[in-house]
Amino acid sequence: MSEKVTRLRAAWVVGYRDGDHCLLADGEVVWQGERILFVGFDYPGEVDEEINAGNCLVGPGFIDLDALGDLDTTVLAFDNQPGWKKGRIVAADWQRRDLYSREQLNFAKHYAYSHLLLNGITSFAPITSILYREWAEDVDEYLYAADVAESLGARAWLGPAFMAGYYASDEQGEFSWIGNRDRAKKGLDDAVKFYQRLQQRGVSTLSGMLAPDRIEGGDAVWLKDLGDIVTSLACPTRLHCCQSELEVREIARRYQGRSSLQVLADNGLLNRHMLLPHGQLLGGLNADAARVAEDIARLAQSGASVVACPLVSGRHGKYLEHYPALKAAGVNLALGTDTFPADMFTNMQMGVVLTRVVTGDISAASAADYYRMATLGGAQALGRDDLGRLAPGCQADMMMVNLDQPALGQVFDPITTLVLNGNGRDVTGVIVAGRKVVWDRELVNSGQSAAALHAASQQVFSHIISTYPERTVGHPPVEEIMSSSFPRGNRGVNHDLSLLAHQRQA
Repeated sequence: MSEKVTRLRAAWVVGYRDGDHCLLADGEVVWQGERILFVGFDYPGEVDEEINAGNCLVGPGFIDLDALGDLDTTVLAFDNQPGWKKGRIVAADWQRRDLYSREQLNFAKHYAYSHLLLNGITSFAPITSILYREWAEDVDEYLYAADVAESLGARAWLGPAFMAGYYASDEQGEFSWIGNRDRAKKGLDDAVKFYQRLQQRGVSTLSGMLAPDRIEGGDAVWLKDLGDIVTSLACPTRLHCCQSELEVREIARRYQGRSSLQVLADNGLLNRHMLLPHGQLLGGLNADAARVAEDIARLAQSGASVVACPLVSGRHGKYLEHYPALKAAGVNLALGTDTFPADMFTNMQMGVVLTRVVTGDISAASAADYYRMATLGGAQALGRDDLGRLAPGCQADMMMVNLDQPALGQVFDPITTLVLNGNGRDVTGVIVAGRKVVWDRELVNSGQSAAALHAASQQVFSHIISTYPERTVGHPPVEEIMSSSFPRGNRGVNHDLSLLAHQRQA
């Protein structure tokens, strides 16, 4: 028995022709099973199901290559700096242990993956923090992550994070690198084991990837071994680099003044399989125009992808200073969210704005540029030309955005309007591989509402906040690590401000 044919009509459909997106007014998308049959007007064939989306935009699902896969603790550092004093670098005297239970880790994945789908992200490569781990992640944890992604109907690239070592700080802010050769080897072995297990599973929406932690979390042996594995498996591999001042300084110190991208190239890790968040600090230590240009040329020649994460970068006062040069050189640029909310609309808007600010050039980036990054750029990074676009033969991965939302204002161009005023909460429907996974803002396969997930998440988040003193330099109480925006009042103390003001005037 053949699979049913479904036609979806909408006020706007983002089609694809001549190598780029196009906009179809009152267009339609027709699919059978997981594949698109037709995009355009007046499909001539028979259909089994009709969906009239009304005043919506239907576009390809977003691709998030640095997707938050747990509860977001980067938000705790937003107004609490410097990071090394506030738990972003662990204390040198902390006896590392797992601060989440396995049940809490499992819940966090269900919560995070649900939010990705609710925001129109149909393909994602999740990342979780290993700041709260005895060491890193393991095979069983990600076999469960695969169960979660499959049960929700998401398309996911999965792999446990692993490292060769980490940085710790003493009370004077002096950082030291703490490595463990046995655990470094086990992490690499586990990563390969998980990749093979996922291949054997044979689920079309689940793919394996390698998820090594930041480049400064490795050493020379680990990087060489990783390079050999990437060459052997030829699978997407995400490695954070060109991200922080600590990284740039330490890579230069440990590798004879070289930049992070030079070190990757030396170890066979600068190739088309590499996904590189955040790409902010090119040229290495004491970067000048020539060294930056050399790094950009390395990226362009390699086929590696830079994964920009505008919202989380902007929150930390950084962004891609060299966006125009990267784009001009033909470097593939993709997007990640890497923080809460998992809102690609906000990230696109922040990306355009930050690019214009750091370059001083209003023409440096457009809404279309960042929409391409969230769709076509991600597909290219994954080596999947059947994703990120709505065209015959491609995967039926799409999302619907309600254009009747008053907060959107007036729609003059649907893409620009959504980048300027849109929000993930405007997404009403999400389809992955031809199946509805979000409909009318409800998770179709979850078994839990977003409201129920939210209520449970606060308990888990409160738990992880309570663990900060043990792993923070000097072990101060929580209220010193995370200060309140304004003084807080409590019952039992006279905080009737209007009465106090009246008494002072008297």
